[in-house]
Amino acid sequence: MQHQPPSSDAKSKSRSSSTLPFPTTTSCGGSYVIRLSGLSIFVAILSSAFIALFSGRVASSYLSTRQQQFHCQPAAADTKLTETVENVMFDYEALVHPAMITHLNPKRVAVLGGKQHHTSATLREVLKHVSVKDAVILGDEENAHVDNAVDARISALEMKDQECSVEDHGLFDVIIDPNPFKAATDFSSYFNCLNDDGVLVLNTDTIITHKDPALGIGRLNVLGRVTDFLGEVGYESVHLYQDESSSNDFGARSFVVALKSAESRADWFSNEAEVNIRLHQRIGRSESLEFDSPTMLKYQTPPKAVETVFCRDSNVEAEECGIRGFDPEVVNVPYSDLSVGKSTMGEYSGRGIFAKTDIPKGRAIGIEKSWLSYFIYPSAHSIIMELYYWADENEDDEEDYVEEVFESVSAVVGFSEGYGFWSSLLGRSHSTVDSGLMMFCNHGCNGTYNLCPDGANDSEASVDPNQPPESLSSTWGSAFSPAFERNLRQALISGDKTNRDIKKGEEILCNYLDFIGRASDWEVDVRGLQGQCAGTELGEISSYEREKQQAQA
Repeated sequence: MQHQPPSSDAKSKSRSSSTLPFPTTTSCGGSYVIRLSGLSIFVAILSSAFIALFSGRVASSYLSTRQQQFHCQPAAADTKLTETVENVMFDYEALVHPAMITHLNPKRVAVLGGKQHHTSATLREVLKHVSVKDAVILGDEENAHVDNAVDARISALEMKDQECSVEDHGLFDVIIDPNPFKAATDFSSYFNCLNDDGVLVLNTDTIITHKDPALGIGRLNVLGRVTDFLGEVGYESVHLYQDESSSNDFGARSFVVALKSAESRADWFSNEAEVNIRLHQRIGRSESLEFDSPTMLKYQTPPKAVETVFCRDSNVEAEECGIRGFDPEVVNVPYSDLSVGKSTMGEYSGRGIFAKTDIPKGRAIGIEKSWLSYFIYPSAHSIIMELYYWADENEDDEEDYVEEVFESVSAVVGFSEGYGFWSSLLGRSHSTVDSGLMMFCNHGCNGTYNLCPDGANDSEASVDPNQPPESLSSTWGSAFSPAFERNLRQALISGDKTNRDIKKGEEILCNYLDFIGRASDWEVDVRGLQGQCAGTELGEISSYEREKQQAQA
């Protein structure tokens, strides 16, 4: 797809100062200076962007240097608290650390009081994070007290009838309830006591298997009602993960994490390097900690059993569960039946894809290669754009490396914009680029496209550039959707079918309106398509290639 460059408004918000967008020294075990040569820039950008970033692994050394404002060797939590938990070493990690790692800087954390063992063990894990300045026990008169001689960060506040209020208790970054719930509860008071990027975590006291009925029925009745309530209260993203370890204190359990803001989804889906960095900055090296980045990555995707019972619910929208695997009734046209040539859509339309044989209506195209698409996660996308804006801001700098950075990063940005599409389904901007021939599918102007989702009938000429569709107003249809979580990449790169018969030799055309994934991009992209269809503007790739040719002339 051929997007327009980022708007000036977006650029002005993302640009940094005239210095490099990361520190050049560190105080952890000495100091050093990062020296950037043309070769190192080229290797760092292209290697990281096209290999590490697309696989969801940001270079740990780069991010570690970039975030030196945090401690490098955090102190461990007071050992006295550990001794009060009957020497159980690995309990409660699955409950506490996924939520704590998801929040970028948890300072004030609430633990809902109950059994003393639950409370103490949960506090022990919370206080391992040196970012925590205030760990508050919320409970009734009986359990709203603690000996803060164990750790000065611990305090207690009385909470009547499980009602948290900002006036009485203040705002929290994370609220943890270690007490297994037995009934569906109104979580609105906890919602009100969370900061805008706050995280709530609950212990469900159950494990889901393929033998269970639909979520919300039988023994899963309470759990189903809880996930529904969380979305109704206002949590914008809800995730259920399971810890099946038989060695922990809970036994096999499911836990629910509710994110107040959809943007926090990007932090829930942090890659391995980011999780490692946060653990290092907050906890340091701890042989007593079983939780690590592979464990977090496992929790990010719910087990198939959770998806199965979710989709057994008759109230779930068919669209949500329709993305599970490819429809066996839809016939696929393989890449071997396609060819690449000069597009017929105008002088500057570049390459296009053509049918080597007649293709009937209702066929999918190239789904055997669709899983190989490049997927740039929000963290990697943010780093790329940060470097891009920094280099653009400082293009007049006399240092050679500024120009080298801009040229290298511009290639990555042009690739993701010109051949792919941006979305915010993961909370913040990320990119997807088809890795096969379908990346050359051009836009069919004035509704002439022949490959699109079922029911598509709009065009750049018929839509209002000032009115984004409702589908772009949220990250996904519902706050809790394990089917979507498990099939994210398929949801992004599949679903199009031919809307009419295509003759041999005919160019295959897409509807680029379907590739606009963010409401903030709607007006710019629609007007860009209108200009390209009118012949007054160039697409992203054509513009990039023309600039390269002019520079070489």
